[in-house]
Amino acid sequence: MTDIRMMTEISYHMRQVMAAKASFEQANPGVRIHIEQTKDSFEIMQALRSDEPPDLIETGGFPVGDPDGIFLDLRPYVADVAGLEADLFPGLMRVAKHGGTLPGLPIEISSPLIVYDKDKFDRAGLAYPTEEWTWEEMVELGRKLTVRNEAGVASQFGLELGVDIEWFEPFVMRNGGSYIAPDGSTSRGYVDSAAAIQAMRLVVDAFREHRIVRQPDEPCLASSWHEESAMKFCFMWAAECWQRERPNARLGVVGLPNMPGGEQANMVYMGGAGITRQSPHPRIAWAFLRHYLLECHSWMPPAIRSQAEQRGIARHPIWSRYIAELDRVRVSGFFINRKWNNSRQLINEDIRRMILDGADVAQTVKSWTRYT
Repeated sequence: MTDIRMMTEISYHMRQVMAAKASFEQANPGVRIHIEQTKDSFEIMQALRSDEPPDLIETGGFPVGDPDGIFLDLRPYVADVAGLEADLFPGLMRVAKHGGTLPGLPIEISSPLIVYDKDKFDRAGLAYPTEEWTWEEMVELGRKLTVRNEAGVASQFGLELGVDIEWFEPFVMRNGGSYIAPDGSTSRGYVDSAAAIQAMRLVVDAFREHRIVRQPDEPCLASSWHEESAMKFCFMWAAECWQRERPNARLGVVGLPNMPGGEQANMVYMGGAGITRQSPHPRIAWAFLRHYLLECHSWMPPAIRSQAEQRGIARHPIWSRYIAELDRVRVSGFFINRKWNNSRQLINEDIRRMILDGADVAQTVKSWTRYT
């Protein structure tokens, strides 16, 4: 009997993991898959130093470039499977292979898009946004779709966007900027560039000046979260949740607005699962990894075209647009510089000050170079 040990940081999809384990063991009676839930990366590093290190590790953040030297490079394994390289979404693979290695297969894949409520547009007498819309057009729509009472308290905002530097990144990318150097070495000359500062100022103005986005701690009279805004900055799982809670909602989806910089770019969230260098059975571990992520159909957005077709995602009016966006994705600064990622909360506090207190955008953004 061959034992394969898999550690996972992701807690809310254990049903899918266990289903993959059961079907794989049924097809391979000489193999047992042991699934172990872990709290964080600290536990994973402890396990790797133990006498029985895991064969497979699944993380909530894709280990771009394998900075800790934990994972095998999966490129040879992918190449050995006829047709797999061509089946994987190429844009997704550009991000996953950033740094020259493929340390895992992507999971929980999504870029952000704008999902909108057609009924709210219809009631306001407004045309739906198109792929050609600009930032200025989005702001104008947001103004017309924001509804406030005589006291200025909103019952509906034009746009929903969280106060999070990671969520602002695609607007910086689309304006021709970035947070971090391509090799992850520094933010100096990148986050403090004119393109990044301009994009940040536009986003802050949407909160502070135009008031089309709910500010931190601002009251809202909407009866529920999905009634709060006419347009939402949405990852695929958030859009699925919106549609699940309002099954009769008429939703549309469109790409992020075009920025003055004119770049067609976006970030991508994804976790990853890979084979450890210490695995004594890498080929069997690879067979289970393929089965789990590429053969079993689950709630997760797929990494391969064929599964998107089989599951009907490629033809779905909402989900197909998310799949198409994978052609434009670029690696996020949060994947390639840990110090930047670890500074996220401090940066978000600065963003709150820019929105609520009017802190100078250019000076604040330039100060972020100290984090890398």
